[in-house]
Amino acid sequence: MNLINHKDSFGNFYQLNKSGESPTTIFIHGVGLDHSMWYPQKDFFYNKSVLFYDLINHGQSTGGFKELSFDIYSEQLLNLINELKLKKINLVGFSIGALIAQHFTEKFYNKINKLVLIGSVFQRSTSQIEKVQSRYNQALNGSSITNNSIKRWFSENYLKINPQVHDFFYDLLEKKSNHNFLPAYKIFVDSDKYPINYNNFTMPTLIMTGEHEVGSTVLMNEGLSKEIKNSTLYIIKNAKHGATIEQAEDVNNQLNKFLY
Repeated sequence: MNLINHKDSFGNFYQLNKSGESPTTIFIHGVGLDHSMWYPQKDFFYNKSVLFYDLINHGQSTGGFKELSFDIYSEQLLNLINELKLKKINLVGFSIGALIAQHFTEKFYNKINKLVLIGSVFQRSTSQIEKVQSRYNQALNGSSITNNSIKRWFSENYLKINPQVHDFFYDLLEKKSNHNFLPAYKIFVDSDKYPINYNNFTMPTLIMTGEHEVGSTVLMNEGLSKEIKNSTLYIIKNAKHGATIEQAEDVNNQLNKFLY
């Protein structure tokens, strides 16, 4: 793939491949990660118009924000779209990226051609919120939550067979700085406090999650699919939160079928 590195006028990093095809598909990564988590998708969609970017306080994008919000992240994406003069986009969001995609779509639905939500949370129970709050508190107190995250994201057997995947995510998660990570993680923890109005979500929408997900459960995504009128739910077999990597072939085939 001929992905070219860029910085927009606000100092945010993105990689773009323009094939002449329209619309461009934009991928939004998860919290604590960056554009590099999409490496199986970069390989698969090498001949498509795709854009991968780093969220504020992540990767090579501008950092140092002590407080973040879904509005700030929506504005980051809007600025990028406007700067590149993209009229309509396909939007693919993973985890917090799926929440950002929903908040963006609520405001700027006329810019969305097709929407894909992977591993999204939706109407978490009190106990589910308490679990993620506990992980946030551990990180706030300086404890590493990296190994806990990797175990929740991938099956034990997959990591045994693919130690390079463990090492990739371990290095990626350990190199993040808490002063950048914690404000982003905080809005993920508190995301249920910011409800979304789905009335204008009329674009074709694909909702995917792993069948063994513990944080973005099948039940949550069934509920989300009922909220979004024109949506299809796909459960990724033998997958947890890291489905885009562990079951990359299945995920990529579903994305390809839906988007193109």
